[in-house]
Amino acid sequence: MKVYFYTKNEDNDEKITQTHERIIQFFKENGVDLISNLTHRTHQQEHLSFEDMNGLVVEGRGSVQEVGYLVALALAQQKPILYLLPKGAILPDQLRSLKDNKKLHKLFLLRYYSERTLNSFLIDFIDLIETGELRREVPTIKFTLRFTPRSSRYINWKAKQKKISKADYLRKLIDGQIAGDELYQSFLRKPKNDAQSRD
Repeated sequence: MKVYFYTKNEDNDEKITQTHERIIQFFKENGVDLISNLTHRTHQQEHLSFEDMNGLVVEGRGSVQEVGYLVALALAQQKPILYLLPKGAILPDQLRSLKDNKKLHKLFLLRYYSERTLNSFLIDFIDLIETGELRREVPTIKFTLRFTPRSSRYINWKAKQKKISKADYLRKLIDGQIAGDELYQSFLRKPKNDAQSRD
């Protein structure tokens, strides 16, 4: 898997630099071949092709106009885009039309991130590239579950390894089970009339 990561840090802000390093490190740890304007400074945007890339990730603190070419190029080649903005940032007008476009909804993902949610959005983006769909829906159902101390220690440890929250780790486990359960998937594909007639 190959991803292009574009960002700017005009103020040389250390916190922003750490975020960029965290994104680069995340992709390296997950086996993603990453090309970035930060690490490949000689790589000219004009010669960039998304034909052999699987997606584009933008950390969008800089000017939207500067990244517009890359976004247009990725969309023209039907490649998914993860556009990250810090939580609380104002949505630039140029992105509003992309965000609200129903045809581009599956390709253009705009996410407001915090230190806590960044990894979850990156994991979702890898899932989107690998499966062609965003499996994780926004959680809305509250569910209370009690664990033994042993299970809790394991979940804590595993979530730290993956650098995501315990809840996100458990959601991912269940999503994986759903995707891999052929019997359940065939049940979902059955016409509703068939399912109702058996009740």
